[in-house]
Amino acid sequence: MFKRWVMGKYNSLYIKIFLSFLATCVLFFIGLFVFWNSYFTDLFYKDKIELLQKRNTEIIGLLNSVQDGTISTRELKYTVRILARSINGQVWLVDEYGNIATGSSDSEGRAIPKQMDPLYIDGLHGRTGHSMISLETPDGKRNLFAYYAPYQLNEQPMVIILHFPAGDIREVISAVRLNLWLPLLFSLIAVGIILFVLSRKLAGPLQQMNRAAIELAHGDFKTRVPVNSQDEVGQLARSFNFMVEKLEEWEETRQEFLANVSHELRSPLTSLRGFIVAMNDQVIPQDKYPHYLYICDQEVQRLQRLVTDLLDLAQIQNGVDVFRLRPVDIIELVEDSLELLKPAIVEKNITLHLILPDENADGCFVQLDPDRFAQIIRNLMYNSLKFTPEGGTLTVALEEHQKEVHLYIRDTGTGMTETELSRIWDRFYKADEARTFDSDAISGTGLGLTIVKHLVTGMKGTVGVRSRVGEGTEFRIVFPRNFETFTKLSQ
Repeated sequence: MFKRWVMGKYNSLYIKIFLSFLATCVLFFIGLFVFWNSYFTDLFYKDKIELLQKRNTEIIGLLNSVQDGTISTRELKYTVRILARSINGQVWLVDEYGNIATGSSDSEGRAIPKQMDPLYIDGLHGRTGHSMISLETPDGKRNLFAYYAPYQLNEQPMVIILHFPAGDIREVISAVRLNLWLPLLFSLIAVGIILFVLSRKLAGPLQQMNRAAIELAHGDFKTRVPVNSQDEVGQLARSFNFMVEKLEEWEETRQEFLANVSHELRSPLTSLRGFIVAMNDQVIPQDKYPHYLYICDQEVQRLQRLVTDLLDLAQIQNGVDVFRLRPVDIIELVEDSLELLKPAIVEKNITLHLILPDENADGCFVQLDPDRFAQIIRNLMYNSLKFTPEGGTLTVALEEHQKEVHLYIRDTGTGMTETELSRIWDRFYKADEARTFDSDAISGTGLGLTIVKHLVTGMKGTVGVRSRVGEGTEFRIVFPRNFETFTKLSQ
């Protein structure tokens, strides 16, 4: 349980951000401490090293004088003791066997401490250097700072070692290190707190979006993410809220669609079942059977149209192999489509006006699916016929523009209100049946104009409508012209 909690916290984004930045700051502060520590250490030891180098030069001069016979060995020892006091330490002249040949102390003839062996060996190899050494003495542990340099006395190798207690310098350096550590430590803590707050602020909206997404997956479309900033995280939160709003709209549309489909299917099925039960129970006389069977047939046809339109609409919306686009002459398509509708127009005693471009033109080519375009004409014309009174007028006009073709279908029907205009493209929306002028017409499915809009849009066109109550309605469809085909035909 604890391990799972730890892993969950470690996988948190804000913890990863916090730890990443904190690790970077820790490495930076460590590097800063190492730099300043090295700088101040070298600074404090620099004067001491220069002093030891100076004394070493003087000792070499004395040894050269001994070899020349200018001074005696006794004078050498005396002078070495004076030089040792000047550095507050000791001076040893170590022979090739590691014994102190001459020195400022009473250690002559003794071997140097083992801790100094690396310095001695390095000096025998002709190298000069300095180092910090810890010696174990009866009085306790002592820290020495030693300087060593090679020398040849009477062609015999030896090493000059100068050393002094480093306690004072150690204390000063320790104080400096403490003064470096404390500010850096407090700075690191402050930076850590700031990083923690910033990482929480950065990852907080993402965690809220995660919780909101889980609630959304469980069907809660009311959840929203608070927007507290104008940066990229705030923009992401706004986009998330916009997505939820759209999903909520789609869910409402889906629920409405299911309710409408259920209603449209239930009504004819209820009628059919009622008539069948009535006939089985002999409630309806046999001489009335043809009349009620005709009604049942009408309801079955209504169900067929509803299912066909639903399947058609689903294919159009999903883009499942719906359109067979090719360059076609839209003038011929309009004429052919209206020719099939003339019987219905004549039967209702409607006057049809067809307005086409100049007959001498080379043709008006548009990238269309001929069958789908005929379906658009058919749906719009039947809609106009349904709401146009007997003796009314239908006008179909085709206009050529430089880059577009406009198709108008106008009627002198009852017209629509602004409320109806805003909803005519909705699925299953039907205008008031009482305003229709065809009592024998079969009730529509409420999907015709929805299909029209999707078909026009699928063929890269636009459709619009305007209407006034009592005067009529006008649909306008706009398609882009196909200039490539027109150019080839002209050549």
